[in-house]
Amino acid sequence: MIHYATQAARAQVARSDIPFHRYVFDDGSVWTEFYRDKNGYLLRFPGLADFTVSADGTHVTAWPTEDSDATTVEHLYINQLVPLALSRQGRPAFHASVVTVPDGAIAFLAETGRGKSTLAASYALNGAMFLTDDALIIEETPAGSMAQPSHASIRLWDDSKNALVGDEKLDSTTISYSSKARLIGGDALPYSNAPCRLLAAFELGSEISQGVTISELKGLDRYMAWLRNSFLLDVQDRDLLAKHFEWTHRISSEVPTFALDFPRDYAMLADVRETVAKHLITLYD
Repeated sequence: MIHYATQAARAQVARSDIPFHRYVFDDGSVWTEFYRDKNGYLLRFPGLADFTVSADGTHVTAWPTEDSDATTVEHLYINQLVPLALSRQGRPAFHASVVTVPDGAIAFLAETGRGKSTLAASYALNGAMFLTDDALIIEETPAGSMAQPSHASIRLWDDSKNALVGDEKLDSTTISYSSKARLIGGDALPYSNAPCRLLAAFELGSEISQGVTISELKGLDRYMAWLRNSFLLDVQDRDLLAKHFEWTHRISSEVPTFALDFPRDYAMLADVRETVAKHLITLYD
């Protein structure tokens, strides 16, 4: 559980210390700065908001800037702070979209820009439901790894939105820091708010395939597919790293994991869904 509160807007005062970690975009601009303080951590999203996180990950407080808005702060909290705070609690969280399939759900593991949101939307618009767009939180149970639902929205660039949705009207909101459309789940974009057993995971490749290819990941390759797509708040905390490696090993050992590659052509998405469906039949037949 996370106790969350939002405070009044305040300026982001320059700090004298150096962040122990940064998320940086390809163009060199900083997305997130990670600082330690006496009560835990401060995560700074320049120009948008500061978030304080307690040392045990159970309390998060947002401090928006004057130029930020409630929708943006909420999105940052749900998609960034929740999985990072849960990682501090020892809860597994990964960069992945999740959609329903018969008898459970499947995850698409990938770094930003590999197409996992497009795949999630494609499934939801063609008879499935989505559980999460970007942050997979897993609850380990005797019945297996359960994928937990996240915020009922999917973020798409305009080209993906136009190709998948066209002129159909879907509920949407805007986020100040991105031109992506934030499509809200509903009748036209079905969303599931119920946990689902994770039947398999597919790590998205880098588009080198001429068609749709699926190959099983084993051993270290399987483990690394999960590890490189995981959320972790403090990459320098040895105790947390040890727990993180342990739970990643458990999950990667329990959930069948595959490499999935295909040309990033919208016309190929139906083939992707069909190939994955046939693969799941052979896996669980």
